[in-house]
Amino acid sequence: MADQTGLRERKKAATKAALCEATLRLAVAKGGLDAVTADEIAAEVGVSTRTFHNYFPNKEAAFLHDFHETTAELLDQLRDRVRRQSAWHALRDACISMHIDERYDLTQMQCREELIRNSPELIKNQAGQFMELFAEALGIVAEATGTTPEDLYPRLVLGSALVAMKTSNEDWLANPRGRQLADVITAAFDQLEAGITRPTTTIHS
Repeated sequence: MADQTGLRERKKAATKAALCEATLRLAVAKGGLDAVTADEIAAEVGVSTRTFHNYFPNKEAAFLHDFHETTAELLDQLRDRVRRQSAWHALRDACISMHIDERYDLTQMQCREELIRNSPELIKNQAGQFMELFAEALGIVAEATGTTPEDLYPRLVLGSALVAMKTSNEDWLANPRGRQLADVITAAFDQLEAGITRPTTTIHS
């Protein structure tokens, strides 16, 4: 029974991933997600539109599925790392451990970011996912630092870390040649840790 359950879950995960990939592929080909329909995404994967909607409420959710999966992994990493690291360094190393630059094709990542920037609906949906991440991570950081989610300190630590993560990713995508994403993330966290009233050494190619 456990094996059957595991197989079903793997098949569901594979179908979700395939729908996510097809959504991005079609959005790139058609110049934007607005030009893509759920029917087309389902047909691309060889499933029914009903099956598509069993997995995702809309095409925006399918497009952002990778972001959802990555943030879930990030939270798991953070929960584990705060047991043996400061919250700040746990946030940094959890982000690095995602190995985003190794997991995804660079051109695909750049196209994805451009599509998001040009789509108000994707921006809105991603912002919603980001707020869910913040709320869950805030509880972890607050507990690790002996504070409460209502306190300024954990919100400031987490907010700064998430800005560092997002900015590092955007900076690396804009100029990846000769640089590792992990180095850019580390430099961003080091800069914030040192203070932002003056610049420290920046990672350039």
